Amino acid sequence: MPHSYESILENLPQGIVLLDSADTVTAFNSRALDILGPPNGAIHKGMTIDGLPGAADCRVAASRQPAMARPHTSQLALADGRMVSLTCASSREGSWILSYEDISTLIRVEDNLTEQHHRFDEALSNMPHGLCMFDSTKKLILCNASYARMYALPELLTQPGTPLVDILAYRSRQGNGPADTATYFDVVFEATARGAPASQNIVLTDGRVIKITHNPMQNGGYVATHEDVTATVQLAEELRQHRDQLEATVQSRTAEVERQARELERMLAQERSINELQRQFVAMASHEFRTPLAIIDAAAQRLLRKMGTIEPEFLNEKVDQIRASVNRIVDLMESILSAGRLDTGKTDISYDACALRSMIKTCCDRQSTIAKTHSFVLDIDGLPEFIDADPRSLSQVFTNLLSNAVKYAPGTSEIRVAAWVEAENVKVSISDDGVGIDAEDVPRLFQRYFRARTSSGIAGTGIGLNLVKQIVELHHGSIEVRSARGCGSTFIVTLPIRRNDNAFESNDAA
Repeated sequence: MPHSYESILENLPQGIVLLDSADTVTAFNSRALDILGPPNGAIHKGMTIDGLPGAADCRVAASRQPAMARPHTSQLALADGRMVSLTCASSREGSWILSYEDISTLIRVEDNLTEQHHRFDEALSNMPHGLCMFDSTKKLILCNASYARMYALPELLTQPGTPLVDILAYRSRQGNGPADTATYFDVVFEATARGAPASQNIVLTDGRVIKITHNPMQNGGYVATHEDVTATVQLAEELRQHRDQLEATVQSRTAEVERQARELERMLAQERSINELQRQFVAMASHEFRTPLAIIDAAAQRLLRKMGTIEPEFLNEKVDQIRASVNRIVDLMESILSAGRLDTGKTDISYDACALRSMIKTCCDRQSTIAKTHSFVLDIDGLPEFIDADPRSLSQVFTNLLSNAVKYAPGTSEIRVAAWVEAENVKVSISDDGVGIDAEDVPRLFQRYFRARTSSGIAGTGIGLNLVKQIVELHHGSIEVRSARGCGSTFIVTLPIRRNDNAFESNDAA
């Protein structure tokens, strides 16, 4: 063999063994010794093919192929556990070439890749979420079992190359397609535009909510995961409703607490006001009772000193003082008792035929007897003969108003009383030219125990006008005042001529 031919054999990476037509070894390189050396056997020239691992079988297989056909290749395991690829090829002269190549490392790599691929397939199949991969033309590359189960896809539609439009059409027929297809593709466009993953909750026609995350690939396709988040969305909605309900409950409870706090503050303020009114009443009542009692005591002492020498005029004067003071005490007590009966609801209006004109004249005559310094000018002929009212309580109303007119007009002598009919009502006005009332005091004039600033130094309880207003309103009437400081006052009482049964019954129901 030429020297150059041996050099070629030595530089080949495979182990080469040359056989003649009698299947006897004629040449081999050192790489063949490395691969086939002990414990796999020794190689030497002149040995037969039977001493070469796998050679006989490969030679038989190759001889069965047509002459000059492609060489036959097989794999065999050596005694030391290595894997070898053996290729057997014939020449025109009938000789044979055996090529041995150690493929143990390659086998291990392939086995490792196969194992990894198996594990990848197993992981893909066991993913809880659906996974699918589409190319740039929206044709399926692969999908896992969860994706197929999620949409009940037949095996035919899970094969590579299936168009997405076919999958969606099938799902639409099955009733689990996207409720809004346009929205379904929005996330694809968003992911493509951003070049980054994009997620969106898609509502299906069967009511499920699927979270789809698209991740674009460099080749124009995308990988998508499909996660059923129906329960999560429902839970989130329930939590939101619970939160809203809780907030509403907190707001309601807060409002109730605030209302109770305001009510407590109101009651405390009312309690303070009542305490203050009681204090004022005690002071007022003490003063008001003390004055007529002092007059009575003084008159009695004068009478006692003049015992036996009492002149009729003097006696009449003192008796009038005593009677006036007694009447003042009686009136005061009656006002207090009437106000108390109104507060407790024990005062009822007893409707009867009330001769209002005659009543007003009687009240004026009584005041003339008590207050001889004043005269009463009456213009009441326009009143009807009778109205439906409670004579006893109305007598108290006009007695109080006439008494006030006299009391708060000490420097004048005339009290004017006028009355007329207006629509279905009668109106009675009582006017004086007395001290009058400040404009800012007028709105509070009918409050219990309130006394105007212009009444300073004039006896009074602040009960009378409040009592008057309540009695008039029980008759479904009204009272108003027109006054100014130093210009006198006019009180106008409006009363219905006939009893208003509807208003009366409505008021009772209330």
